[in-house]
Amino acid sequence: MEGGASSNGLGQDPIADLSPAQRLQEKHVADAAHRPMVEDAVDEEDIAHPPPSMNAAVPKISAANEEPPQPLSEKAAGKQKANEEPIKPSSNADVLPPNILDTKSEDAFPALGRGPKPPAAASVPMAWGARKPLGVANAVPNGINGQGPVSSTSSSRASTPVSGKITPASTNPSIASHHRGLPNPQYIPIPGRHSERIQFAPSQLLPREQLKKPLHDVLRSINKKSKAKVEMKSGPRGTIIFEGTGPVDAARQALRDVAKEVGSKQSVKIPIPLSVRPHIIGKQGTVVQGITKRTGARVQVPKAEEVATPAFDDDDSMTIDVTIEGDAVAAEMARREIEAIVNERTSTVNLRLRDVPEEYYPFIAGPHDARIRAMEDGRQVKVQVPQYHTWSGQPPPQAPAPGMLPQFEPNRGSHIRISGDRAAAQEARLEIERRVEELRREITLSQLAINRGQHQFIIGDQGTSIHDLLEETGCAVILPPTTDDTEMLTITGPQDNLDSAIEKIMNLATSMHMASIDIAKQHASAPAGAQAHARALTQYLQQRQAIEQLERQYDARIVLPASEDSPMNWEVYSRDGKNTIRARSDIMNLINAHPPKRLRQVRVDPFYHQHIRRQAAQRIRDEFGVHLLLPEENTPNPQVILVYEGPDVSSTSEYTLPRQRPSKEEMAQFEQALQQAESHVQSLIQGRQQLASRTLNIPSKLNDKVIRQVDREQQNLPPTEIPVQVTSVPADNINGTSAPRETVQAPGPAEHIVTLRGQGDKVNDIVQKLMLFLEREKADDLERGHVTSFDFPQKFANYLIGRKGENINKYRDEFDVEIHINDGKVEIKGPAAKADLAKAKILALGKKIEDEATHVLKIKPQYHKDMIGAKGAQVNRLQERYNVRVQFPRTAANNNDDRSIADGASEVGGSRNGRPNQAPDEVIIRGPRRGADEARDELLNLLQWTIDNSHMSMVSVAQSQLPSLIGQGGREMESARLETGAQIDVPGIRDTSDSTGRVSIQIKGTKKQVEEAQRLLEQKSKTFDDSISRAIDVDKKYHKELIGSGGSHIRNVVLAAGGSDDRRELARTVRFPRPESAENTIRIEGNKAVVDKIVASIETFLKERENQASEVLDIAPEKHRLLIGRGGETRRALESQFHVSIDVPKMSQEGAARSKVKLVGQPRELASAKAHILELVKEHEGTTIQVPRRLHHAISDNGQFFRRLRTDHKVTVDHAGQQPPARPSGGSRAHANNGRALPLITDQPENSNGHSWETVDNEEPEAESGDIPWVLRGPRDNISRAQDVLQKALEQAQSQQQSSVGYLVLPDPRTYRFIIGAGGSQINTIRRQTGCKITVPRDQAKGEAIEIVGSRDGIEQAKDIILETVQNGGS
Repeated sequence: MEGGASSNGLGQDPIADLSPAQRLQEKHVADAAHRPMVEDAVDEEDIAHPPPSMNAAVPKISAANEEPPQPLSEKAAGKQKANEEPIKPSSNADVLPPNILDTKSEDAFPALGRGPKPPAAASVPMAWGARKPLGVANAVPNGINGQGPVSSTSSSRASTPVSGKITPASTNPSIASHHRGLPNPQYIPIPGRHSERIQFAPSQLLPREQLKKPLHDVLRSINKKSKAKVEMKSGPRGTIIFEGTGPVDAARQALRDVAKEVGSKQSVKIPIPLSVRPHIIGKQGTVVQGITKRTGARVQVPKAEEVATPAFDDDDSMTIDVTIEGDAVAAEMARREIEAIVNERTSTVNLRLRDVPEEYYPFIAGPHDARIRAMEDGRQVKVQVPQYHTWSGQPPPQAPAPGMLPQFEPNRGSHIRISGDRAAAQEARLEIERRVEELRREITLSQLAINRGQHQFIIGDQGTSIHDLLEETGCAVILPPTTDDTEMLTITGPQDNLDSAIEKIMNLATSMHMASIDIAKQHASAPAGAQAHARALTQYLQQRQAIEQLERQYDARIVLPASEDSPMNWEVYSRDGKNTIRARSDIMNLINAHPPKRLRQVRVDPFYHQHIRRQAAQRIRDEFGVHLLLPEENTPNPQVILVYEGPDVSSTSEYTLPRQRPSKEEMAQFEQALQQAESHVQSLIQGRQQLASRTLNIPSKLNDKVIRQVDREQQNLPPTEIPVQVTSVPADNINGTSAPRETVQAPGPAEHIVTLRGQGDKVNDIVQKLMLFLEREKADDLERGHVTSFDFPQKFANYLIGRKGENINKYRDEFDVEIHINDGKVEIKGPAAKADLAKAKILALGKKIEDEATHVLKIKPQYHKDMIGAKGAQVNRLQERYNVRVQFPRTAANNNDDRSIADGASEVGGSRNGRPNQAPDEVIIRGPRRGADEARDELLNLLQWTIDNSHMSMVSVAQSQLPSLIGQGGREMESARLETGAQIDVPGIRDTSDSTGRVSIQIKGTKKQVEEAQRLLEQKSKTFDDSISRAIDVDKKYHKELIGSGGSHIRNVVLAAGGSDDRRELARTVRFPRPESAENTIRIEGNKAVVDKIVASIETFLKERENQASEVLDIAPEKHRLLIGRGGETRRALESQFHVSIDVPKMSQEGAARSKVKLVGQPRELASAKAHILELVKEHEGTTIQVPRRLHHAISDNGQFFRRLRTDHKVTVDHAGQQPPARPSGGSRAHANNGRALPLITDQPENSNGHSWETVDNEEPEAESGDIPWVLRGPRDNISRAQDVLQKALEQAQSQQQSSVGYLVLPDPRTYRFIIGAGGSQINTIRRQTGCKITVPRDQAKGEAIEIVGSRDGIEQAKDIILETVQNGGS
């Protein structure tokens, strides 16, 4: 149909193009179509069998002439509902006369019913066809600007066949007369005499010489074997009509046979979205084979390798051509089935418009994206236009000559994205295309140079200034990137608006304040040069993000030199002049804090840079406090920068840059650390072979293989080895540069140059291996024609191919062969040896898959989450342990609704990961049979455990109770979980409660756990619900006493009132204000009876305290310890016994107050406490003995003497407030053998008993003169005995001043334990026997000696006893 293009959904009115005569003819047709017949009257009693004319069609008329179908009566409608067979009135546009062959009819072509049901025809063009992959031949692009023709299939789903020539139709006389405007009566079909016809143009029939037999013989043969009769007639304009009469099915099949015998073969190409390709093919080709079988047409879909991979997986604008070959009827049927699949799969689309220049983006989006919102409003579509205010890669064109428009070019890396409903997406696309055409005629540009530092303020925060500029002037501005040296801005917009836009931009730019800082000038005498130091410091500050911090801190813009060769001048821009001054001052402080001595530049060949980063960066930071800064990768800069930061800085901590000028001492420290760091860096390079470079000239087809081969050769290198670097460039990119020093010509034409650089021997070794590799490749090329084929189960083909061909491509790369799969046959083309290896691996894969078992378990979805585990932990553990795949169904939120059985197509390899028919309660286990069986058993055990632990209950609590239930840091709730073992899920404090202010806590676990947790929470909830809160004001001075020592008093009060003994519950029951707070209010919360009792107790306490008296006792400071006791134990006991408060002065107090002990309490208790304390102090009157200060430490023996008196005689010692003398310094304990090596336990037996013994006379060391009092306190009888012990110790110490010292070292330090004995029993016995002081060293592994002090005879006796003890093993 030649006129099909006029009804392609572009909104054209066909009636408007008709002449008055044609309009009159259409009116006659409409009148004839509505001429009622008797049979047309609806029998309301026979709804299931309407008259035949109910299905009669009339020619399609315009929307203005259409009449709505007559509604059924209430009676008819009721019967229709009762029979559940609703009658849907057919629209005029979809129904044809009963005797015309309708190729869309489900009755005429029932095979179409087995395919996907097509949705209603779209009223807009298809949403694809914009672009095809480069690998598809004969692609017809549908460009943005109308640069190509629009395919008929992309115009209308209800249009004529794609070729526009084949139109099976009817030429029924009544209908023909309708078209001539002659009103004829309706014909009543006779049962068994159904008539249909198809019409062909002469070009659609086979030439007479190509027919297998004459046309009349063809018709005779068909009529002979069919129940219908087919006749040939002449139609208008030379067309041929074949009319079939007879039963419906027979007539239609006979007409199909005629079309097959006499119709010429037609070839139709249908563009379809590339993403629909696997759905057209189906699993193992089942869908496309079914279409061919049902229609008789041959359908050809491009192979995967012939289709270029789209740049984006979600791009539906990429299309391919599906070719349909067959006769007219078969091709039309196949086309409609394919289009039905396409419509089903593309109800929503993702489009990318690639042909729109970026300069148009602001005008398409509109100010503040107003145009985008207008396009999206009321439509199910999302339009994404990238922001474009800074060009990258492709600068805008130059300003055109006056009167000319610039030529804007699209940037292939930037797209406009449209996603959503197909019809809405296409409407949005057409709207954008129209807007682009308008912009091509309107937009011009002008250019303006403005200082780079002011560019940021033209953009504004998040581009606000640019949107305001577009809204006010209708123009946009395009800035250069920071990597470009130019300062030129490009202003785009209508010619009349450019001047106002330029004026506004200049106003924005000139509102800035600027300050310049010459960084190099601050350290003009830097050893490496002022500019070099400034450049290195700038790189360091950039890497430490100091520039960004300064910009944020001062709301400023800092512009650095764009070129490394430019003077290092920083420019600071800000709208606030004060911020400019502050930023400049802070920058000066930063620069001054980093003098040349804090930075060091080290020249290191770039080959070693990555090795240094891996091996040295962390170490020199940890050991020397030096930060390592390397140049960017792939740059020839050899400078490595070392910056001293300090030893306390780690790679993870946030480093604060210094602002103070360092002192001379600090700079010396900098220099030392940098020198050490540099030495360490150099040590990683020194001793290595000299670097060498070699190049290989190789064919381009081997370029990727050579690089992969080099990577394989070096994949197992140890971390300390540096791999050889490999680079490759096309030979024509050398541009006449000088050739490398050593070039190796590989076999074949040189199209690529591969450069290898590294240590000489390694480079030579790899070059030799590459030459062998290239020779093998050359030899393999001779065998590329070798073909190996073998059987491979077709049902496993999708496993072999993998998703998107990833598995088969992996085998192709690994074995360097071509692999093709076709109907259960695998064909491998390539060298014989490699083909055999690939064959072995593929057969092994087939055997593995054949052994694979699949188990489908029915598990209720409610248990899935617990069985999968957090982040899939349970499933991953099963998969790793048994080498299987456990597949749970997707949740509704994540389900990919567009997946079908076609997802398992071999081209996409989706069967292993797909879930096309998985029910919500099915879990699939797939893998080796043994592993699958074990995984199934374990999963069933896990299911049983999950069921047992899935009892649930809910407890209602007040929302205000949640903080107390959770506790500080979650301690309370965690305690409840540990106590019951149940899982308790508490809603958030901010979660919405019900109208009564209550929320529900969920409990999950075993039945017993749930019951226990429910009982515990309900008990706490009841307690909380019954709780009240009271506040009582208590003077701050009573708080400490009310709390008591360690909280003892308030605890007793709460317990007496019936409260809980739990520490946390106690803290919640009575809450005191913080000590530093001025508040006096104490809050009591809990059960009403308990709260009332606590309040009454506190009030009684306060009344008692108001009647309290106080008394001060004068007690000597040395007796205070008698009142305090160890850890305050005695004082607490006295306070508890007499109900008084005892205040003992601190040791820091001086003067008379040091001896004043204050008692506070009731008069009666106060008198009793006073009497008891005085008696206690009197009983412990002490006896004072003066001990020479020089002998103090010799007698005390590190406090051992005091402990013995306290243990043996219940006597304590103090010094009447005097400080003990300083401990004598004394040299370190002498080592035996004068430092010679000691005997070892591994020595020969004859030397194993050797020991070292050395004696020296004990000289009196210098010591303090005078005496120190030793006050002995305790029971009188015990004091006298202790006095005797002290006197003996004093005499012994005096005698030891003239004694000797012996140093004994044993060969095996492990024998020292024999000398000490159990609990020190052995050494104490030796001390008593010899009267010597014996000290055994603690660190016995360091060869220290045993020190023996006493008389000459005593130390010798002690030595002998020790040696004997060691020899007997301590027995």
